[in-house]
Parts: sequence; C-alpha cells; structure tokens
Amino acid sequence: MEAIYILIAVLVLLNIWVIRVYIRLCKRLPPVSKEDAEYYDENGNHIYYDRKLIARLEREKQENESQKQQQGQ
Repeated sequence: MEAIYILIAVLVLLNIWVIRVYIRLCKRLPPVSKEDAEYYDENGNHIYYDRKLIARLEREKQENESQKQQQGQ
C-alpha cells in the first residue's frame, strides 16, 4: 500500500515538473517576427496553408451580405 502512495506522489510531482518546464519554455519563445506576420491575415489564418478556409469565409461573408441586401429591399 505504501508503494502505491509513493508512486502516486512521484507521478503528481512529475506532472507538476512537466507543466512548469512547458510554461518556462513557452515564455522563452521569441515573439513573432515581422517577416512571419506577413504570412497571416487579420484573423490569424495562414495565407498559404489556410487559403481554402479563407476563401470559404469570404464566400460566406458575401452570401450573408447579399441576403441582407435582399431582405432590405
């Protein structure tokens, strides 16, 4: 029974240590450079990799605007 308590304590301490290391590493990451920022739109989507998502969002936006105009007439 004592071995189980020791194992649980070690696992809890290990989890706490991993979380602390992760947080420290995240804080040390360099900020996004201006060069990298050029590849992202105002919504945080990558211009190249998320181009299908961006196109779909634009289509939906235009459809919503056209529906609002039709309802307003």
